Amino acid sequence: MRCGTRRYRVRVTTTGVAGSDGTTASVPPVTRWIGPAWADQLMVWSWVPFALLGWALAGTVAAAVAATYAFSYSHQLLTLPLVYGDRDTFRSRVWVFTLAPPVVIAAVAVLWTHAFVALAIIGATWNVVHTLLQRYGLVRIYGRKVGQGTPGVERSLLFTAFGAALALAISSPRLGEDFRSGVLDLGEPGMNTWTAELLTDARPVAVALAVPLLVATAVLGAVWWRQERVRPQNRAKHWYLGSTLAMFAIAPFAPMAALLGFIGSHAAEYYVVVARSLRARTVSTPRSNLARVARLLRPWPTVALFGLGAMWFVYWSMTTSVAVAAFVVALSASALHFLYDGIIWRTGRPAYSVTFRGVSSSRAPVGVTPQ
Repeated sequence: MRCGTRRYRVRVTTTGVAGSDGTTASVPPVTRWIGPAWADQLMVWSWVPFALLGWALAGTVAAAVAATYAFSYSHQLLTLPLVYGDRDTFRSRVWVFTLAPPVVIAAVAVLWTHAFVALAIIGATWNVVHTLLQRYGLVRIYGRKVGQGTPGVERSLLFTAFGAALALAISSPRLGEDFRSGVLDLGEPGMNTWTAELLTDARPVAVALAVPLLVATAVLGAVWWRQERVRPQNRAKHWYLGSTLAMFAIAPFAPMAALLGFIGSHAAEYYVVVARSLRARTVSTPRSNLARVARLLRPWPTVALFGLGAMWFVYWSMTTSVAVAAFVVALSASALHFLYDGIIWRTGRPAYSVTFRGVSSSRAPVGVTPQ
């Protein structure tokens, strides 16, 4: 391109419009959902109903917490039929899927009996990391839908923003008061009081960390936007990431609402993903047991029926005369969920490819989406 007496060369790239002087103009954003827009919007805003439930039932939030936790546990049980109901998936890691259940159940039983506090800490930490990584994975998938190859700072942004929200929530005495009043029934005598005391002791540290974490979140947000402006942009990704940060933002003011939103939305997202997977398997692996059931009942009713049954099992495990044994099984299923998810949803695995159609791990050029 010639402008006046000076010549410029302009080339269109997958990351923007780059000139010979090294500058890159931003790319107009587009909207690319993973599946039907309504289902993606359900994932984007799935935390809101749970947060409103916790806020609306402020005086009797224990009921909301119990319902949300039962829903959360039900999605963890949903992983088991994805493994043991699909021959190809089971054969991909026969020894892991065969030996993991007895080993995990034995480990959980020992920790429950001799180190319940350690079990609670390990479970809570693992759950947080697992949930944040699922959110990061969806952010990356939305990015890949428009050809974003190299990841940006999204993972660091999510973890830092969560840390800032947690520090601010602990800095307020409200969360400790909720535990002390028995809002969260952790199922073990003295656990609520112990948790409240732990939060009280951690408050000075949380206060000291809150401001640095907020500053780090702001810096990472600025870096992310600078990266995002010079590569293909997906509005769906912006909606999802922005909604996540909004959920974190309410934590200092309504910690229980944010907690229920964080836990409940993770399970809701998983239900959406599994329903999509079942629908895709009816085409990709039509002879599998899962595909046959999904064809007979349809994917969404199949997931809903299993979810209702799983929620009943969780409730029964907390109220039956053999509650300890049943709840150990439920916690073991949770641990298996964390383990198995890292296998069956890994990029390039069949379940990943058929569920997120148009997103593949094959070495296609950046900007080219295999179909």
